[in-house]
Amino acid sequence: MDILKWSLLVSLAVCLTLGLMGCSSTPDPKDSEDSPFGPFQEKANEIIDAGGMAAMGIAESESIHVAMTKAKERVRTEIVHSVESKIDSLRKDFIEEVGEGQGAEVNALFSAVSKNLASRELKGTVAKDVKYFTKDGITTAYALMVQDPKVVLDILEEEKNTNAHIYTRFRAAEAFKELNAEVEKYEENEKKLLQEFQSGS
Repeated sequence: MDILKWSLLVSLAVCLTLGLMGCSSTPDPKDSEDSPFGPFQEKANEIIDAGGMAAMGIAESESIHVAMTKAKERVRTEIVHSVESKIDSLRKDFIEEVGEGQGAEVNALFSAVSKNLASRELKGTVAKDVKYFTKDGITTAYALMVQDPKVVLDILEEEKNTNAHIYTRFRAAEAFKELNAEVEKYEENEKKLLQEFQSGS
């Protein structure tokens, strides 16, 4: 057996051993008692249930700042995908309501909305909580971030002049009413949480 083949076999054996031992550059977020993974996930679910958009992200680095920045950016990316999914769902619901004959106009409106979203950093994404801990020189950061669902309404509003006819119809549609209801539910929940915080309860 030549040296090259022997080296490849040794490398493969090492990789398999490490894999079976569960060695990985990304730690299991539930391994540490100090991990806020569970509480952050529960809070994100509460916010989503209240009509908001929330997600949590985990990142690690030798630098605290880099770990926290990476965790936040991962959450922003996930929230952008959530908003894109919401916009596509609204488009499908609206086409179903007004009929396939309006499909081209509807697609034009929502295509413009999607491009608007993609061309800028998502506004209003707020860090609800960020925590980190350092072990053996590596910092693991956890970020919980929230996006007000009103961002979808804002983006639609920005496109209303170029798609005035179909936008007017959309505002009267059930899809728009349901989105408005989500926004109101989220804002009411935020108001309640603020009152509880101020009262110290």
